[in-house]
Amino acid sequence: MLAQAEEITPVCSVFPADTEDVVSIIDIVREAGATFAVKSGGHSTYSSGSNAENGININLSRLKDINISEDRKFVTVGSGCRFGEIYSELENLNLGCVGGRVSSVGVGGLVLGGGLSFFSSERGLACDNVISYELVLVNGQVLKVTHESYPDLFWAMRGAGLCFGIVTRFELKTFEMGKIWGGSRTYAHEHEMAVLDNFSRFVQIEAVDDPLAHSYIVGIDAAKDGNCVYSVTMSHGSPKEPPAFDDFKQLTPLDSTTQTRTLKSLCDELDTHMEPGVRYHAPALTIKYDRGTLKEIINLYAKGVELLKDQDDFAPAFVCQPLLPNMLPKDDIGNAMGIKAEDGPLILFTPVWRWTNIKHDESIYKAVNVFMEKAEKAARARGTFHRYRVLNYSAAYQDIYGGYGEENRKRLLEIRAKYDPDDIMSKLRPGIIQLLPKRSDDV
Repeated sequence: MLAQAEEITPVCSVFPADTEDVVSIIDIVREAGATFAVKSGGHSTYSSGSNAENGININLSRLKDINISEDRKFVTVGSGCRFGEIYSELENLNLGCVGGRVSSVGVGGLVLGGGLSFFSSERGLACDNVISYELVLVNGQVLKVTHESYPDLFWAMRGAGLCFGIVTRFELKTFEMGKIWGGSRTYAHEHEMAVLDNFSRFVQIEAVDDPLAHSYIVGIDAAKDGNCVYSVTMSHGSPKEPPAFDDFKQLTPLDSTTQTRTLKSLCDELDTHMEPGVRYHAPALTIKYDRGTLKEIINLYAKGVELLKDQDDFAPAFVCQPLLPNMLPKDDIGNAMGIKAEDGPLILFTPVWRWTNIKHDESIYKAVNVFMEKAEKAARARGTFHRYRVLNYSAAYQDIYGGYGEENRKRLLEIRAKYDPDDIMSKLRPGIIQLLPKRSDDV
């Protein structure tokens, strides 16, 4: 959990053991008019996402059931599970599922927000691999939401599931899987241009030709002088290093962890990068892939970091993640996020600014927000800005659902009015990013 979230003081925390407990809690909260938050894994990128000041913190950590179907085609998991736990169970049977890339990430937040995975190019996002949701509505009613039972709500849950209630259980598709290949290679700043060139080729060519390949890059500016070290995480659904990463073989890394391994091993390694007790600010920006736009944004990022170079506790980084056309839904159901194949490839750019001293909150928030304004302006000027903002990597102030497109936002509002006609959920759970109508001043 973010340090900012740990500073929030709820009236109490409750730990339901099953769906019936969640229903009882919701009934009490609704009748009392109390505000609440829901915590699955606690990886929300903003403080009020999983904790409630003077409210009720509903902690789902006891909802830990993991049950694999007899035909091995799906796994039923409680919302308190973390993906590392799920992968451990599945690996015993040489199975996998589309889920988080870090072991400690909770199933609830990642899946309901979309969910990029090592297997997304081949199988789609995590939300598009859900067979059913067990959903507790704010009126206490429990629904098993499938495409057949509640087609409108099932569509809405794919990317906007936080808005409709509390999910207590997911049925996730599984697939046959043995060991994979993957890890991270870290390159010195002198290789920056080559790293970006290789990443460009991967996004536009290699990942299209080989859907088992997956990669993203992290820029780390420890000296705060604009000279980033680049960590390239790469994976493949087979146990051998694929030709998709041949370009990177021409560069000598400072360090490499790539190897044949289990999925759980790779996710455990990446989990070591998640630091508890650290303050974070990580807003979301999406661009249509363009090498020039990406480099301009990285340059703007470096200038923003330089303004804070005298703050010793400040540790800046950024993440570039491809969202490719072949990651879109593989069925005709679609999802709420409103991305079309012709929009891609897209790049999800996330500045991840970390620090420890609360006294630096104001200056860091100001600097990152100024950077975001400049980055969006630069992308718009080049015609490469995209309205989508990924819910899993966003700041509380951002209009995520407006980024899904006005047609989808309107449809989501209509669905919410059907299942929560008095809009009780948003009133009692004010800390999450809200589904709101378009404002008159929206661009």
